[in-house]
Amino acid sequence: MKKDQTILQKLKGNKLASVTLLMLLLLSLFWFFQHRAPQKAIIQKPLDRIPVTVAPVIKAAVRDSFSTIGTVEAFREADIFSESAGLVRKVSAEPGSHKKAGDALVIVDDELAASRQRKADAHYRQTKRDVERYKTLYTEGAVPLSAFEAVQLQNEEAQAEFVAATRKFSDTKVKAPFTGTLTTRFVEQGELLNEGGKVAHMVDMTKVKIIIFVPEREITRFAAGTQLTVTSDTFPGQRFSGKVTAVSDKSGRDHTCRVEVLLDNNLKKAFRSGMFARVITTGDGHRESLLVPRIALVAGIRKPEVFVVRNGKAVLTPFIAGLELQKELEVLDGLKAGESVVTSGQTELINGSAVLVIGSKKGSATP
Repeated sequence: MKKDQTILQKLKGNKLASVTLLMLLLLSLFWFFQHRAPQKAIIQKPLDRIPVTVAPVIKAAVRDSFSTIGTVEAFREADIFSESAGLVRKVSAEPGSHKKAGDALVIVDDELAASRQRKADAHYRQTKRDVERYKTLYTEGAVPLSAFEAVQLQNEEAQAEFVAATRKFSDTKVKAPFTGTLTTRFVEQGELLNEGGKVAHMVDMTKVKIIIFVPEREITRFAAGTQLTVTSDTFPGQRFSGKVTAVSDKSGRDHTCRVEVLLDNNLKKAFRSGMFARVITTGDGHRESLLVPRIALVAGIRKPEVFVVRNGKAVLTPFIAGLELQKELEVLDGLKAGESVVTSGQTELINGSAVLVIGSKKGSATP
């Protein structure tokens, strides 16, 4: 103890020795931490296989049919314009109201037009009486033929003026061009309406047109007058009957032709403009074909690709699709019967990913 105290006293008396000793201590600690044996970090091994569900590519008998999605449009629709200018006196065009052909939607101030029509009517009746009187005088030889013809011309001019004035008076009432439903109104009572101004928009939904675009190879199925089946997700389990009314004679750049299918619109289960509907044409015969589940598609039908499980890995495989069935797609080329395609878990996969099959779905034998 006395020696330790003596050393401490000496160190306190010698500042240089104290600083040197402290530096040696720090260097020793630094060397120790640099050269100690490294501890192995605990690393979690990531899951090397992605769990997926698969289903087989099957061979089954399919009916020779074709289906495609189309857009529903109104049988008739039109923007309605005013052919007369003036102050709007009355509006009978409420959105959603049903109008018959010829019903007045908007009435424009007609005072001046009515006055011109009465004046033209009076002039026309006067010239008509003059024609009858001059005809009698000409028959009796009291007036020359030229005088009689002049009166006839005056009568024809008066008749033309009367027709124009009557039409102008009639135009002060903007009428429904066909029976239908008003969707939009663009004017209010008291508003000053210009000639050619838009008044309202109407649609006729008693029938609807379904516009579809059919590939060239299938266009022969859609001759004018052909009866087709129509379905919609809005009315599950329901089937409607439509008829082809128009087929375009020119295909687009995507090699499809525009086809119109006409359908009676039931008021209880009414289609609305802008809805989607599926049009199906069914053949009489059956044939054997390869089928793959639609849910196995990685992207869309325009570029069909699926992941095929081969040797424990998911291989991204493109194929050529044929008929579109409700739950399956026909395979024309690119896949073989019995191959397993991924039906769930595709979003986690890339080409060549290792997979773990945790379940499988049996393919339908009768699509």
